Amino acid sequence: MTDMSEPTPERRSKPPARPSARLGGLWRHLGRVGREMLSVAVGQWLEKPAESTPGSAAPPDAAANSGSEKRVSVLHGVAERLRGAADNYIAAKLDEIEARVDAKLDHIEQRIDRKIVDLHEQLAEMRDRELRHRLRLLKITLIFTVLVALLSLGYKWFSQHWM
Repeated sequence: MTDMSEPTPERRSKPPARPSARLGGLWRHLGRVGREMLSVAVGQWLEKPAESTPGSAAPPDAAANSGSEKRVSVLHGVAERLRGAADNYIAAKLDEIEARVDAKLDHIEQRIDRKIVDLHEQLAEMRDRELRHRLRLLKITLIFTVLVALLSLGYKWFSQHWM
């Protein structure tokens, strides 16, 4: 079983691109700290000398030491397998969560892109309406200016010839 505390080449080559990767790093760190604490606690619990009864002060024999060492090695092996399984489970769950978050972010990004396109279309329509309105006002102004100019010329002509 491989030690999950060292990053694999696949994990080393991928730069953390999203905040969820930082969360994964935090979980891995907490897992390592938990493993160390469990290892220390199990080691102290297993290494405590067997307390003898008050009346007997005989030292434990070699067979008892051998049996306790076997138990310690078996428990250590089981603890290592459990740690590996827990690390794999946590890594799988973090990958699953990261995939869900990425999918949700992609969905949100698509919705934002659609809204931006809609806003650009609305802005173009409003700009076109504003330009049509201004052109209409310019045409009306030009028509009235020409009418006033014609009236002015007519008045000048009338005043020179008839008055």
